[in-house]
Amino acid sequence: MWARRGIWILILLLLRGGAWGEAIPTLPSGGAAPPPSGDWWGSPQTLSFRVYLPLVARQGPEAPPRVEFGLVFITSAEWPADAARFDRARQLGARWDRWPLYWSGVETSPGVYQWASVDTALRDALAQGFDVSLILLGTPGFYATGGFPLRPPVGGSILRRSDARTPGAPITIAAANPPAGLYEPIFADGTDRPGPGKQINPANRWAVFVYQAVDRYRPGGAASREVPGWPAGRGVRDWEIWNEPDLSFFWSGSAADYARLLRVAAIAARQADPQARILFGGLAIFEKPDWLREVLEVLRNDPDPPLRDAFGWYFDILPVHSYSYAWQTFRYLNQVKGTLRAFGLIKELWVNESGLPVWDDYPGPTWDPNSGYRGTKEEAAAYVVQSAAYAIWSGARVIFHFMLHDDCGNGPEAHDAFGLYRNPTPAPCYPSDAGARPAAAAYRLVSTHLRDAKPLWRLRTTNGQTDWGACTGQVEWFAFQRPDGARVLLAWTRMEIPATITVTATAPRGVVYDVRTGAATPVTPVGGVYTFSLPGATNYNTPTWCNPDRRKQGEAAVGGLPLFLVEGP
Repeated sequence: MWARRGIWILILLLLRGGAWGEAIPTLPSGGAAPPPSGDWWGSPQTLSFRVYLPLVARQGPEAPPRVEFGLVFITSAEWPADAARFDRARQLGARWDRWPLYWSGVETSPGVYQWASVDTALRDALAQGFDVSLILLGTPGFYATGGFPLRPPVGGSILRRSDARTPGAPITIAAANPPAGLYEPIFADGTDRPGPGKQINPANRWAVFVYQAVDRYRPGGAASREVPGWPAGRGVRDWEIWNEPDLSFFWSGSAADYARLLRVAAIAARQADPQARILFGGLAIFEKPDWLREVLEVLRNDPDPPLRDAFGWYFDILPVHSYSYAWQTFRYLNQVKGTLRAFGLIKELWVNESGLPVWDDYPGPTWDPNSGYRGTKEEAAAYVVQSAAYAIWSGARVIFHFMLHDDCGNGPEAHDAFGLYRNPTPAPCYPSDAGARPAAAAYRLVSTHLRDAKPLWRLRTTNGQTDWGACTGQVEWFAFQRPDGARVLLAWTRMEIPATITVTATAPRGVVYDVRTGAATPVTPVGGVYTFSLPGATNYNTPTWCNPDRRKQGEAAVGGLPLFLVEGP
């Protein structure tokens, strides 16, 4: 699916933590470039350099058939969205919603299910036209095998790192544990082998829950018959099995336990809905970088290889989570692709969580400009564009931003400002004015111009020369083609040094978009070229691969404010 086309060279550098390194992309056919001479980026304050984009290029990697965008927590059973919230998500161009269906929230006592809050939230999201991916997680206390049966919050895991917590705002995280009965046979006949009319084994409580959830919320399922106002023909097909199982506070079991959890879920879900698609639990990677390999090693030794192969190793989609460091999205996606290839597997890739929480706006820690893993409002807008570019180039099919509003983040005292919008008033946490941040405009640009986009080429340069050194390339370039044939060119600096770039035009005119506001400025090439200025990068709040000490002279976690140029139709 992800085969490369054309003549291009891929260099894979084995990075620490098993990550795959930079790929040398194809050189562009024609050019394009940054902002108009009005210099809305501001004048460079330090040494700049000039880059001329080559005229001859090779093709980039084959894109997935479609590229779509989503938001985490447009709605949820715990915090149902009102009409205004749905409208904001729709106006941003989001097509997907992702949120948790907590097992412990619906099975309130053994065998007793309370679906009402999920029914309402899911019905409304589907009726509003959003596709929904539900996360199945959270062992009820009466099935817990040890530890604390509490429900950890989904999302924002980067700020649960010990070096990222806001002083005075401790985050209490409870480990989730494998459920009792997980290793019992899936079916009542004492086997794991599916078949028409087979009944789920009541001793395997996880299998029972997964079957019940999928059977209820699949298109044409029980909810469509029982819930008033359920939209005809709508339901959930995409089921994520736990969240970040490679983080100890989400999953206290072993890789073998998770492999069993995944196996049981895939078989039970397909018994309820043969068209169900199973997502491996979104990987955080930073705590246990080899977790995927460990789980696949268990599945390689599955007791029933024909069954394993028939179920595609028990998952269809592999999601990753990437926060705060834009290039990390590229690194994580290529790392998991390399791991999959080592096992002879090709899977659809998603980015299920991404974003840069801000410190310079309420409820962020405005008193701490050096707050770890955070950034300014403008840097958050730059992150949205840069992470999306890396994700699409690496073959991601769906890209989620975490999240629409701030909601409660990691808790009412955590000062987490992840949202594209501040919270409205009233709100359970951090009531505010529901105002949009610059990242909302950036998200709208990305969802408008990069939806279903095809990668054309990628380039990295230093002082006008191609430079694929992981720690030396100063300007990052991407070109994509929209379905209507228009070309979208993105470029930004990777370090604090500004750049002046001159590139060949491929159309008589173009439009440059300010990623902070969405404002459009028509531009016309002079003598067939554009000349623009790129500001230096400013975000050094997060350690990076090349700059673990966060030195201001090195690689920034988020590049400078990017050029967003559209040429053509």
